[in-house]
Amino acid sequence: MRLFVGTLDEYKLDTKGRLSVPVKWRERLGSEFYIVRLQIKGCSFLSLYPVDAFNALYERMSYGTENQKYDVLTSFFSMAEEAKLDAQGRFTVNQRLKELGHLEDNNPILFIGHGETIEIWNVDEREKFMQTTDSTQGLLDLMDKADKSNNGI
Repeated sequence: MRLFVGTLDEYKLDTKGRLSVPVKWRERLGSEFYIVRLQIKGCSFLSLYPVDAFNALYERMSYGTENQKYDVLTSFFSMAEEAKLDAQGRFTVNQRLKELGHLEDNNPILFIGHGETIEIWNVDEREKFMQTTDSTQGLLDLMDKADKSNNGI
């Protein structure tokens, strides 16, 4: 499986709310996919999920009590929309998701590869998020921290 990697920063929503998927990622994303508004550390962004990745995430969320599953799935699906690329490799972000993702027509946005998904960030919102991270920790420090949490240490 090929993953989405890298940061691309020369993109904007057009006046009709359409966004062009970077050419190098179009085939992997697929012509039909899902857009989900996510939030981390108080910062909002949109994430593009290929159908297989979206279905796998749904499976992971389908465990627990009926009440737990209902809460998680209701929250997740209420922030998701189906999307489809047009012949030019563009898709439309509806007004609700544009507002939730802090995206505005003709303002720069970032495409960030995030493994199985593609993140779409408002530049200011991404900067706000980056200020919540510890800039003294490098990638290997973060990997060590993740390894310790996975091993129960």
